[in-house]
Amino acid sequence: MFEFASLEYMKEVQRRSNADQKYRDLSKEETASYLFILEPEPEKGVTKRFIIGYIVVRGEIVDVWVDEPRKTDFVISGKYGVWVDILLGKLGVTRAFLMRKLKVRGNFLKLMKYQKSTERWLEILRTIPTRFHGEYEKFNIEGKEYESGSL
Repeated sequence: MFEFASLEYMKEVQRRSNADQKYRDLSKEETASYLFILEPEPEKGVTKRFIIGYIVVRGEIVDVWVDEPRKTDFVISGKYGVWVDILLGKLGVTRAFLMRKLKVRGNFLKLMKYQKSTERWLEILRTIPTRFHGEYEKFNIEGKEYESGSL
């Protein structure tokens, strides 16, 4: 299992995303950088603030990082549990924005333009064996071996 928001996790996100032709096709117009801030929830055993990010160029993720605030096109932040709910499919990204569970810095209309590629990306992330932190560990994702087009 990959620890959620670790560098190993992000490298696996990069590997699986770049191997997925459907994701690459949906995001071929996308060139942007993203920083995600997962805010702590000490009452639920998540005491650390996690920072992860990546750069996508014409549908290919070319760089990933953790624990490093960088200047990016988009900064998206929310409580750790919101990210878990999104990964589990309990909460959609657009709904999270509308409910103000996620905050965005950057061009929101441009971000929404990539909604279909984001949905595909989340499908890919749900295949990664993931170990969450704190009380969220009970929601770990078993994942599966991923082959391009196997979703």
